Amino acid sequence: MDKVKELYDLFEDRYKEYASELKCIENKLDSIGSKSSSIVVKKINGVKYYYEQWREDDIIKNKSLGRVYPGAACETEIEIQSRRDLNDRAEELRFLIDCLGKEKDALYKQYLNESYNEKYSFEVFWKNDLSARVSVNKSKVHVSRYIIHPIRQIFSGENITRHQLNEVLRLRCFEEGRPDIHSKLKALGLNEYNPLEIVKRTHGVSFNDYIWIRFPGEKITAEDVLVR
Repeated sequence: MDKVKELYDLFEDRYKEYASELKCIENKLDSIGSKSSSIVVKKINGVKYYYEQWREDDIIKNKSLGRVYPGAACETEIEIQSRRDLNDRAEELRFLIDCLGKEKDALYKQYLNESYNEKYSFEVFWKNDLSARVSVNKSKVHVSRYIIHPIRQIFSGENITRHQLNEVLRLRCFEEGRPDIHSKLKALGLNEYNPLEIVKRTHGVSFNDYIWIRFPGEKITAEDVLVR
């Protein structure tokens, strides 16, 4: 799941980068015009003249650039090439943005699917006394409560939703809106606020009580994790 999220974040960053570049190009084209034109030579009364020519509403229009002379149409040539380059890049960016949009949507759906197909469990202790065991199987969450006490138990029922579980875990984490949130997450090796991942690292320890959380494979006791 981490790899899927990592790739999604990469695509999202690139999507925003391309969208920003496209916006800048569109602004430039708005200011210089996005018409596709070319330079032609017309001979009038035996004299050669440069003309800028383009099509507008099925009508071919012309703008005189003066008599033919080396470099006489140089500025217009540069403008035409600039418009072509900008239009080509804008077309390329629209294609890339469309592709990335579809890919990142598919990745996000996969991320959500994997997230909600997770199977994991953990135990909740009050000091070294088992308070509850939690089993998550896809969208189902079952809580086996071994202590029924308003202070020593953090679950109010045996069957809860994934959302309810996430809110319970969130209460065992530091606040998401705190000013130093980025440094706190970085210290834990995280780049986003995820209550489950935070609790895996902090054991859900609080200064306000003696509750803590143990995940499978952890050989620890209250003395190893509690802060008071």
